[in-house]
Amino acid sequence: MENHSDTLLDRVLARLGREKGNLRVIASKAGVPYSTLTKISAGSVTDPRFSTVQALHDYFERHPDAADSGASGRVH
Repeated sequence: MENHSDTLLDRVLARLGREKGNLRVIASKAGVPYSTLTKISAGSVTDPRFSTVQALHDYFERHPDAADSGASGRVH
């Protein structure tokens, strides 16, 4: 069962923390600007748009093991 005290943003931030080396890939595939993603990940944006958080959440739902496969989809 899902922990209801975690918000969608909390879950996205936790996942971004585990995927630091894959931010360019995530940004590209989730349709979120890389600069926005780095700001969210670094904590300099504390209240991102819901649509941005939703796009990241949807990407992570579609790619539950992205951290393990990031090298295969690396963007340079």
